[in-house]
Amino acid sequence: MKKIKKILFLLLAITFIISITGCGNKHEKEKTLKLGFVPLKNNEKLVEDTEPIAKKLSEKLGRKVEIFTASSYIGVVEGLNSGSVDFAFIPPFSSLLATNKGTAKNILTAKGKTGVPGYKSVILAKKSSNINNIADLKGKTLGFVDESSTSGYIYPASMIKNKGIDLDKDVKVLFTGGHDKSVQLLELGDVDAIGTFEGVLDKYSKDFPNIKEDLKVIATSELIPGVTVTVSNSLDNEMQKKIKETLISMQDDKEIMDLFTKLFSITGFEEVNEQSYNNVIEVAKTMNVDLEKVK
Repeated sequence: MKKIKKILFLLLAITFIISITGCGNKHEKEKTLKLGFVPLKNNEKLVEDTEPIAKKLSEKLGRKVEIFTASSYIGVVEGLNSGSVDFAFIPPFSSLLATNKGTAKNILTAKGKTGVPGYKSVILAKKSSNINNIADLKGKTLGFVDESSTSGYIYPASMIKNKGIDLDKDVKVLFTGGHDKSVQLLELGDVDAIGTFEGVLDKYSKDFPNIKEDLKVIATSELIPGVTVTVSNSLDNEMQKKIKETLISMQDDKEIMDLFTKLFSITGFEEVNEQSYNNVIEVAKTMNVDLEKVK
């Protein structure tokens, strides 16, 4: 009798363990994936505009994908580090911050409109102003996007600093929170010049119909590595691989790639060249940015 009781107890224990494991796997499969984007524009509008991308990814990954965006670039980085964001499309400097702690990794680099995995930063001023080069910025008010924005701060500020202008003493700096906000403030005359990405005049021409007539480029940076697809290491390897393969396969989906191009100037994806990020690190050093201390 005792032997039968032992066998029954073992069978019940095994059944319980299997049921718990099964529930865990089911929960993992049903868990919503959070896809992060940095705040390129109004957060609500960005979520709305990227919904078709989330829907298509949901279909292909077999898991619901939900868009996440924060009020700052660091908010998305911290989400990747904590695991509350599963994967994200972020600029190269933000990707360095995310991967520096060993809690996230880069899986793909986006190609721009020219087919090259990179883009450039520009400094814009009004055509009607007397600002024609970086030297003319002394004593002016400058609009930058965010301290962790690659094209909206790190690169344009570095260009200005390299010309001998002290960002603390020679100019007034204003952080706008978004590339569209920077353009708006320049159009309104609240700032004298802004740092942003090349192609911004095309991207926001519908929102600001006169920007091509009103604004001019006074400086252009060297090539910056492309927007990076970064995944949180809290996501299992199988799903990381599936996200990578899915995005590569989506290059053949014209409707979705047209949307990627319209929203982010992304025309495709390729393997990450980690060496290309060395230059971003050097530019960050020029700005006295310590990757370990940025929060």
